[in-house]
Amino acid sequence: MQQQPTVAFFGATGGCANACLALALQAGYHCSALARTPSKLHNLLQQLNVPESAIAKYLTVTEGDIYDHEAVQKTLYLDGRPVDLIVSGLGGKPRFEYGIKATLDNPTICQDGVRTILSAARSCPQKPRIVIISTTGLSDTRDVPLLMLPLYHWLLKVPHEDKKVMEKLVETEMQKPEEERAIDGYLMVRPSLLVNGDGDGLSKIKTGTDEKPAVGYYISRRDVGLWIFERIIHQASLTEGQYWGQKVSLTV
Repeated sequence: MQQQPTVAFFGATGGCANACLALALQAGYHCSALARTPSKLHNLLQQLNVPESAIAKYLTVTEGDIYDHEAVQKTLYLDGRPVDLIVSGLGGKPRFEYGIKATLDNPTICQDGVRTILSAARSCPQKPRIVIISTTGLSDTRDVPLLMLPLYHWLLKVPHEDKKVMEKLVETEMQKPEEERAIDGYLMVRPSLLVNGDGDGLSKIKTGTDEKPAVGYYISRRDVGLWIFERIIHQASLTEGQYWGQKVSLTV
């Protein structure tokens, strides 16, 4: 019987990663998570109906932020062994400068975070795989509806630039000789515009590739977390999934 993968979560209080973490804990997967405020993470998991018993048994939380190399490295281990999989849902909170210019509270959070994760993972004797939650709007092929282009160009320009650099860092890492890599494989998940709510369910999620994206207006954060759990974590074998090495667009 295939052993369940262990999973480390970064950005675990964010909607997509939080939804994925909740499903993993409910299914009995051993997980670790980095959190600046562990009580906030605990409360969010309770809101998603994760039993206290599952949180206590399956979740290990390290208090700290993504700039703390030691805390990140600690999160990459469970019971003295490196995790099999990393899920990164890092992102900043939007704010407006001068009332009109859209930016983030931390405009480089995604690239900075992935740099720290890769640096920390470099010392793992067994290299993990990584799933990073990115965004549509980065592909050379149009992957958003025409009506959404002005929004993406203006409101989301800053976070998109950050995510472009984040993606490039992961791709560059995989181009290194195998013995020098910090990771064993990657998947970039590119959801369309994220919304709150219960979601539409796995059967309604449309998937695409960088060459042939799935084009749509929105997807719920819970559906993104659901897709990552069902299509990546909850598989017979972590290494045999069809999406590794790809940029997968998700929408409904």
